[in-house]
Amino acid sequence: MRDTDYKGINTLIRTYELRLLKQEDFERLIKADSLKAALDFLKTSDYEFDTEEVLHNKDFNGFLITHLARVYSELYEVAPQPELLDLFTLRYSYHNLKVLLKECFLEQNHSELLIPIGRLSIESLRNLVETKESNAAHPIMAEAVKSVVEDYEESGRIEAVTVYMDTYYLRHLRAISDGLNNETITRITDLIIDMYNLTTVVRSRKQDKPRSHLYALLSSAGSISKQELIDESINGPVAVIRKLYGGQSYSSELEKVISSDANTVQTLKLDKLQADLIHDVVSSGLYEAFGPMPLLGYVYAKETEVTNLRLLLVGKDNAINEDILRERVRQVYGS
Repeated sequence: MRDTDYKGINTLIRTYELRLLKQEDFERLIKADSLKAALDFLKTSDYEFDTEEVLHNKDFNGFLITHLARVYSELYEVAPQPELLDLFTLRYSYHNLKVLLKECFLEQNHSELLIPIGRLSIESLRNLVETKESNAAHPIMAEAVKSVVEDYEESGRIEAVTVYMDTYYLRHLRAISDGLNNETITRITDLIIDMYNLTTVVRSRKQDKPRSHLYALLSSAGSISKQELIDESINGPVAVIRKLYGGQSYSSELEKVISSDANTVQTLKLDKLQADLIHDVVSSGLYEAFGPMPLLGYVYAKETEVTNLRLLLVGKDNAINEDILRERVRQVYGS
């Protein structure tokens, strides 16, 4: 795929970007004096919902996901490389597989947890779970389902569903990234996997889990050795950051998530840092005329927008202080 093959869609993306909420829009939402005021303002944007219904059921995620699903559906129809969109939608597919597998094993119905986003439909994923075969699914995804089913049939461990799906998701993400063969996409993939591994180490140590726990949870698809992460974890997360992440371009930013007593790592700040780092990488291609970066940037911007709206609406519903909301909101694309 040549960069010039994106020329047509990049022109379209520039028009889509005009519909994105700006920094001043989010500031206005933060300053809204009530949930209704925030919804009234949001009603003037590209989002469709019934204000009274949302005020009654507080189902913010419902209309946000519906909006996001529509955006992805439109983009899949025009994207020169649908794999680029898979970088973002893959996590929804693996989430859905977790739900469907648990439904199957526990003989329960949790259809309300399914998210209609991804190249494969919910029905296709359901068929994969039921038959353990699929001509449409990527071989890594099919292998993931088969491995989970075999493990459950042998051990009966329902918790293994999440462990398997998370590690296979990251393997699948790496396979897509390698196939696209783009330096920026590789950097983003490295960030996602390496920060996932670091967060896993931090949380495992906080819960006082044994090192063996990390063998199952950590991904081998990152740029930092899984074995080195496990070996160094005995010295604590701060040691992991300074020894194994010290050579990363964002090492100085990682220092900011270490508490003042240099003893612990603040997980909320770590989660937000990952989003900010990816934002910086994606924003580097903001004004490229050719290639995949404008599409990548728009999709990331839309994902961030939905994340921020979910956070702000929940915050308004719970009367959370403006300063706290402002601190938690992720960077807006182009700002």
